[in-house]
Amino acid sequence: MPFHLVLYMPSPEIDEDSISRYKRGFEWFSHLVKEKVSGRPWRRLGVMSFYDAPYAESSRLYLSPKQVMLAMAGEAKKKEQGLVFVVDALEKGEMGLSTQPGFDQFMEEFDDIFPESVKLYFGPKDSDRTWLHEYPSLKMPIEWLVKRPNIFAQVLSDASPVGERIGAGDASFETTEGMIEVLVEKLGPPSLTEEVMGKLRDTERSEYAGEAVGLMTVFVSPATAVSRGVRYLGKFMSLVRDRRKQEVKDVYQDWTNRVVEGYSQENLEKFFSLDPDHKSGLIEAVSDYKPVLLVLETRGTLYDLFLPLVLQHLVEEIGYIPPHRRPRREPEREKKDTKKKQREETWEDEGLVYEDIAAISESDLPPVTDQLIQEVIEQQDLEIGTDIEVSQEEFEGKPETILFLDAATHLSKFTNSFKFALNLPEKYPNMSVAASFFTNREKISEALQEGVLDYMRERALVFDLHPHLFDLATAKMPVSRKAWLLEKLQEMERLRRQGGVAFLEYDSIKEDKWKLHVVERPEPAAIAKLRSWFQRR
Repeated sequence: MPFHLVLYMPSPEIDEDSISRYKRGFEWFSHLVKEKVSGRPWRRLGVMSFYDAPYAESSRLYLSPKQVMLAMAGEAKKKEQGLVFVVDALEKGEMGLSTQPGFDQFMEEFDDIFPESVKLYFGPKDSDRTWLHEYPSLKMPIEWLVKRPNIFAQVLSDASPVGERIGAGDASFETTEGMIEVLVEKLGPPSLTEEVMGKLRDTERSEYAGEAVGLMTVFVSPATAVSRGVRYLGKFMSLVRDRRKQEVKDVYQDWTNRVVEGYSQENLEKFFSLDPDHKSGLIEAVSDYKPVLLVLETRGTLYDLFLPLVLQHLVEEIGYIPPHRRPRREPEREKKDTKKKQREETWEDEGLVYEDIAAISESDLPPVTDQLIQEVIEQQDLEIGTDIEVSQEEFEGKPETILFLDAATHLSKFTNSFKFALNLPEKYPNMSVAASFFTNREKISEALQEGVLDYMRERALVFDLHPHLFDLATAKMPVSRKAWLLEKLQEMERLRRQGGVAFLEYDSIKEDKWKLHVVERPEPAAIAKLRSWFQRR
């Protein structure tokens, strides 16, 4: 009887001291996700914290919101799913993506999870962070925006320094020169009307800065902190109050120059393509189920308002709208169309006489108002919507897609665009959204409050939270349960002070909706298994 010698090779010893604390934090958290958090689908996922900072930063462990989002993306992405990971590259700190070591470490983990990904850059490529600029720039076809003045108007309204509600007519343009005129007019210094003067006199600096300057970058260069913008605005307000005309004029000129230079033809062409057939690569990758990493370098710049346009362009192409939510042809309109068709049939043998266009005066035409433009747009939507043939395929061939929004709090200054992004799962059944929020704000805006609470209703990972938002989220909870949560939060804080990290998971479909998870060191065999799983992806 033959004998077979079988050798059992022990798992290689893992030298924990040889790996970085960044990698250690990611591996420990990823192991916890695979063992205790995976296998439960979601449409909305919120990752909550108080500070805009790492969740753990000790000599042994480093864990940031980006790493948590990446681990959750690796768990959520299925083979036939699109995934777009929007990452803010201006994260500060020793291991933030604004440093090359921090960026390189994040990219190493991202490539381990998604080795076949498409990487795109969105920004002006004018900083000294050259390691961000090696990826191709994402550009939108400007022709797409020309045909959608209502979308451009919404974005401009969000960014207006004086909170102006801009209509589609005022946002319309046909060329890049026209786009520049609109941007300079709407984002440049406001006219000192009595209304604006009254607002300046009656409003505190901090309130005006938050309310009136939708784009704080009107006052600052891309590398300047928002606090400097507040000081600049404070100076401007004091000058206006004191009626020091020459100095006000100088500030106005500086403001105008910044906007004119920022939105020059050369700079706009970094974000928009003049080729009507331009392919950005984003939509094509999502349609092919390839993961996409979009590296943002726009926060705190004049180009911050262009990101919402990227999301609008993306979902217009890949978002699935159920038939019952599509515009339908009204019965009255169908009757009119029938009569029109009958008239056309009787005209076949009759000669038609047209009035010479030159003979028509401008006064004979209706005024081109915002309402008229919007009616024309809606009319086109109606006509397009009625010709759609509904496929039996799920989502009619549109790819099921997950959007990960890193540091979504920064987007909340654009109220309408912020709500649009967070509400994508509600409008498009083929889309899910995960968003990370920090809540350490002196004043929590209504948009941010609603966004955080909405993203705590289905599935959430809570590392910490603003006390006001915690009170709102637990307002209908029994006092005994709320006391239990407070006790767990105190336990999380004790762990953090000791160099560890823990979080509360909320899952609306479970009987025990809240659960405390402590990120701990896995067994060496578990780490080896996790690394093997990364390599097989």
